[in-house]
Amino acid sequence: MYYTRDQYRAYISALRRSRRRKRIKPISLFALLVVLAGGCAVLQGNRIPWTGEGLGLQQANADSGRSPQRQPTKSLWDEPAANPAARCAWDQKFGSLLRETTFTVSSGDTLINILRKAGLARREAYEVIRTLKKIFNPAELKRGHELTLGFIDTKHTDPVFHRLCLKTDFDREYQVVRRVDQGFSARKVNRRLQVRPARAEAEITSSLYQAAMDAGLPVKALMQVLRAYSYDVDFQRDIRPGDSIEVLYEEKLDDKGQVVASGAVLFAVLHTRGRSLRIYRHKNADGGWGFYNTEGKSVRKALMVTPIEGARISSGYGMRRHPISGYNKMHEGLDFAAPRGVPVMTAGDGVVEYAGRRGSYGNYVRIRHPNQYKTIYAHLNGYAENIKSGVRVRQGETIGYVGSTGRSTGPHLHYEVMYAGNPVNPSRMETPPGRTLEGKELEKFLATKAEMEKLYASLAEDTKLAFADQDSKKKVKTTPQ
Repeated sequence: MYYTRDQYRAYISALRRSRRRKRIKPISLFALLVVLAGGCAVLQGNRIPWTGEGLGLQQANADSGRSPQRQPTKSLWDEPAANPAARCAWDQKFGSLLRETTFTVSSGDTLINILRKAGLARREAYEVIRTLKKIFNPAELKRGHELTLGFIDTKHTDPVFHRLCLKTDFDREYQVVRRVDQGFSARKVNRRLQVRPARAEAEITSSLYQAAMDAGLPVKALMQVLRAYSYDVDFQRDIRPGDSIEVLYEEKLDDKGQVVASGAVLFAVLHTRGRSLRIYRHKNADGGWGFYNTEGKSVRKALMVTPIEGARISSGYGMRRHPISGYNKMHEGLDFAAPRGVPVMTAGDGVVEYAGRRGSYGNYVRIRHPNQYKTIYAHLNGYAENIKSGVRVRQGETIGYVGSTGRSTGPHLHYEVMYAGNPVNPSRMETPPGRTLEGKELEKFLATKAEMEKLYASLAEDTKLAFADQDSKKKVKTTPQ
């Protein structure tokens, strides 16, 4: 009987498999016994905590005749405990050994690189990051974030990593802390900031921005003021040297009493061209907030005069000599010179009719508003996310960014307003007024208005008393005894 080559190879392979099975059986039985013995040892070992306290507890249990019990999983959250006794015990045991290092995240930094440079092993660093991912996305780590790493120094071994604290804002912190037995725990901490009223007043000599900065008014508060007045004031043409502004706003303080941020603007008055424009922050019946004038009329109009913050008008509305073609031509809008990338806001609520490239306008957005109004934004560097035809937008929402696309000599925003198909001067248009308070809501607003004015006046008196006290101290002369 003869076999083909394939049949012979199959026979040899089957024979080898049979011999291998016979040879592995005793080895497999021995390996199984070893695994079972090791598993029992591990289970027995897990019942004994591998710390000095755990061994002491086991010895006490043995002396009393009780069997040792596995301790429940704990984390080292006792360190910031609200219980004073627990806090005192933790400080006595670990407080003097805890060493903290604070890092400020720079451009290009990653969490794994920071942890590795601080001395963490790669495996431990990845475990910390994996725990942190439960409450915070490490990809959102930004420049300026504050990262604090805590290590416990021991006498006989290298420092042991204890905790990570990532502060992303003044009132928000993410923590990762080592557990007593193994692994890490993560939690998010929201800190409550104290709020107090503050007053700032400034006389304008060169620009409103510079005057506000010299008076110590935070930029965030100034932006709220500019946006509230942007419906009625052309900051490029209406503001003159000698004008002044007064602002009542909120300051936020941390647990050390230091000012860490500014809050909402409560009241402001702008003195310009012989008139005083007062605005008050008021909570509406629907729960929203808004600014109103002394008569209870909302300062918010259908369209904003300036849809960009901190820019200057480089070219006004009317006939002009075109800077590129050289011909006299009607300029049917306003040009706002600003650095490339500055956000451009929509002037009012509406629907995007067109968003895309449009000849000499470059990147272009046209929005349809109620009451036959339309606004145009041209020469944009790019568009905000989800800005496309048919999208509904709200007043003040970012729709794009300043650029120099199309026929342009430099970064700026070209802004047009159309009414019933005809161009109008944005700086001289009269749009429909906003909401007007009536009845009980008006009475509530008038009470709020009186309270804010009283608070503002009291802060002025406190400032005068402080200055008077300082002057009196300077005048006191010490006499030798």
